[in-house]
Amino acid sequence: MIPKISGPHEELTAATANLRVYEPLSAFEDWAQSIILSSPKRSWQQANELEANLLWARTLRKISDPFPHDEPEFFRSVTILGHDGAEHTRYCPAQLQARSVLASEQAENAMRSEVFDLLVPPAARSANAARLDANRLAVDLTHLNTRTATWGIPLSWFVLFHEDDEYEVHQEGDKLRSVRLLTTFGQAVERMAWAMQVLVTHAPQTPLFEELGQLGSWLEGFDPESVIELDYGTLAELVWPDDSANDLRHGLQALEDEDLTSAAAAYRRLANRWLGPRHLARAN
Repeated sequence: MIPKISGPHEELTAATANLRVYEPLSAFEDWAQSIILSSPKRSWQQANELEANLLWARTLRKISDPFPHDEPEFFRSVTILGHDGAEHTRYCPAQLQARSVLASEQAENAMRSEVFDLLVPPAARSANAARLDANRLAVDLTHLNTRTATWGIPLSWFVLFHEDDEYEVHQEGDKLRSVRLLTTFGQAVERMAWAMQVLVTHAPQTPLFEELGQLGSWLEGFDPESVIELDYGTLAELVWPDDSANDLRHGLQALEDEDLTSAAAAYRRLANRWLGPRHLARAN
C-alpha cells in the first residue's frame, strides 16, 4: 500500500522524508524576518498540511505544470528549551522554488525523456525559468535548509540522531501520518565527527564516509545555534517504530571496537528494515 499525505487528499506516488535545519531569527535577511514576524505560527502538522495542499493544487492544474507560481515564502518553526531554561524559536524556510527546480532535475535524470516531458512539459520549464529570480535562486541553492529523500532515508542522516532524542508522532485516529526527530546542531556535529573518525580509520572506502563528507559540507553553512529535524513524512507508516539510528550507532561502535561480526549484524538489520520501501519504489 502506498502511504497517503497528511490531510484529506488522494494517494501520492512516492513516500518522502525530509532533513531540515531550523535557524535563529538573526540568521535571516530583513525581508525574511519580516515574513516570520508577521505570519501566524503553524504547528509542525499544520506546516506539513500547508505544503501538501500547495503541492496538491499544483498537481491538479488543468495544464501540467508542477512549479510554484505566486506562492509566497513561508517558514516552519520549532521551539526548544535552551540551557538558560528559556524557550527559543528556530525557523526553516520552505524555499519551494529552489526545491521544485532540484526535484525537476532529479526527475529528468531518473526517467525517460518522453515520460519526463509529459510530467514536466518544456513549456512549463521555460515559463518557470522566466519567473525565477536568478539571484534569489542562487542564494537558496547554496543555502538550502531542506533535503528530501524518496522511498528511503540516507544512512548519513541517522548519524545525526540518537534513539533518546526528542521525537513527535503525528496521528489522525489510528493512522500514522509522520514522525519527526529533533536534535541540536552541536549534538549532530559531534555525532557526525565521531562517525567520520571511525570510518576514516576502519572503513574509508564505504559510501557512508562519502555521504557524511557531503552532509558535513552542507551543515557548515548554517548557524551553530540551529536545530536539526528528521521528518519521516509518509515513510513513517512503513517503518515506524524505527531503530535505524540506534542500529547505525551500534554498528559504528562495533567497527571502532573491531568487532566485525556485530558491525555486519547491525548493517543487516538496517538493510532488512528498508527493504520494503525499496521494493515499493521499484513498483512505482
